[in-house]
Amino acid sequence: MRHRNFGRQLGRNHNQRKGLFRNQVKDVFTYGSIKTTEAKAKSIVPDVEHLCSIIVTKSSDLVQKELQKTFSKNQTKIILEKFALAFVGQTSNFTKITPIKFRQGDNALIVKFAFVKPFTSLPVKKVEVKKVKDKKEKPASKTVKVKKVRKDTK
Repeated sequence: MRHRNFGRQLGRNHNQRKGLFRNQVKDVFTYGSIKTTEAKAKSIVPDVEHLCSIIVTKSSDLVQKELQKTFSKNQTKIILEKFALAFVGQTSNFTKITPIKFRQGDNALIVKFAFVKPFTSLPVKKVEVKKVKDKKEKPASKTVKVKKVRKDTK
C-alpha cells in the first residue's frame, strides 16, 4: 500500500529521478518549452512553479543561491533579468501543459510544457562540428587466388 507516499516514481530510482527532474527544469528555462510525457510534465510542475515564484517575489541573494544549484552564474543573471521582467506582479500559474499527440510505441500522451507568457530563453551554446573530408581511396585491385587442382595419377 502507498499510504502517505506521494510523487511519481517513473520507473526510476531516487537519484535517476532527481537527475531527470533537474535536467527537465533546466531545459524549460533554457529553451522556454519542452516536449515530454504527461507524467513527467506533471511531476516537474511544483519545481518549476517554486523557482518562478522565488524569482519574482524574493530578494536577489536568496534567488541566486537557489538557482545556482542547477544553473551557472551567467545563466542565473540572465534568468533574473529577463524572467522577472516578463512576469512582473504574477505570483502563480507560470506554466501550462498542452497536449500534442500520442506516442506511437506505447500510446503515451506527449505534451508541450511551457511558460504562459513568452519568455526569452537562455542563449544556448552552439557546438560546431567540423566535417572531415572523406578520402575516397581507389578500390584496390582484387586479386583472385586460383587453387591449382592436382591430378594425382596412380
